[in-house]
Amino acid sequence: MGPLSGITVIDLSRYGPGRYCAMIFGDLGADVITIEAPRSSLGLHEIMSDDVGFRHLGQNRSKRSIAVDLKQPKGVEIIHSLSQKADVFIETFRPGVVNRLGVDYLTISRINQNIVYCSMTGYGQSGPYAQRPGHDINFAAISGMLGLSGSNNSTPVYLPFQIVDVVGICHATIAILAALFSRNSIKKGQYIDTSMVDGMVFHLWHYAMLYFQSGGPWKRPTLPTGSDISWMNIYKCRDGRYITIACMEPSLWRNTCRALNREDLISRQYGPADDQLKVYEELSSVFITKNRDEWIKLADDDVPIAPVYTLDETFADPHLIYRKATVEIDHPKLGKITLLNTPFKFSETPAEVRRRPPLWAEHTKEILQAHLNFSEEQICSLFEQKVVE
Repeated sequence: MGPLSGITVIDLSRYGPGRYCAMIFGDLGADVITIEAPRSSLGLHEIMSDDVGFRHLGQNRSKRSIAVDLKQPKGVEIIHSLSQKADVFIETFRPGVVNRLGVDYLTISRINQNIVYCSMTGYGQSGPYAQRPGHDINFAAISGMLGLSGSNNSTPVYLPFQIVDVVGICHATIAILAALFSRNSIKKGQYIDTSMVDGMVFHLWHYAMLYFQSGGPWKRPTLPTGSDISWMNIYKCRDGRYITIACMEPSLWRNTCRALNREDLISRQYGPADDQLKVYEELSSVFITKNRDEWIKLADDDVPIAPVYTLDETFADPHLIYRKATVEIDHPKLGKITLLNTPFKFSETPAEVRRRPPLWAEHTKEILQAHLNFSEEQICSLFEQKVVE
């Protein structure tokens, strides 16, 4: 039994942040029902409808899948019926779309006043940019985060792991959990408006405060590594691979300098900017003398050195293997597949990958029968009318 056992989530999201957020709830024990659009009713792009593609596999485990045509009144009725006993409703449409479809918060909350309804959008439900389309890179740009990346001699650098989406997932998850908790005191659900841009601005906790304090713009670093601080940086090794050091604490800087036989650098840890660059150059001349894995042997509880891994190295690392960062599961089309494991480790109510990623609309009939008590005749009629798939 997971910590969220007994909670039912309606996942009406179409894109990664909403899908991943709902998946987390599934790993935590909630019954997550993902509402797909029938392939037959919409010209869906392949990346949105391929149930063996990496996006689907990576965002939909621990869920059940039903396909419903929301452009048909009977399809909307199905969503209304499913919402009657649900606890959470997640959607990622542009503002106003759910109103036109008839599955907006006002409508759903009249059906179930205890529901926690979360809208995840790029710019939020209101404001001058609310109706603008966009994706991760746009939101990173507007928030100022993209402008902080790279060096002053290069273009800003787009981070491939979609940091804005990750932040959006975390904020929506936190907000939904808080709203579920607050139901105990206010005795009803509520509406949550999450904005990717709002979330990224909130995560400028370091740079924004420097900006507020100094009153001037943050200057991008000189070094292409993205940092001009010698004790928090990336260094190239003899074999062309890279290593990192992170020595904010003076004790760690001392330990690292001693391990590198450069005790003369200890007093220069917090030197001025021009000296930081000189120390970086001196350490670069040290790290280039050995291969990366030779330097890794120095890493211990007192020396904060870590390699810059490729993904094949990451998933072969003994620490991550010990921590069970991945899990294998059987898939009816693909055989045994590997998924990222849940990172949450509870002592009493374990989180886990509770079911494989569903095939497209795999549970339509099951959900109509078990949740809505539809008869075989009613279900057949819905299939014939292409209300469901």
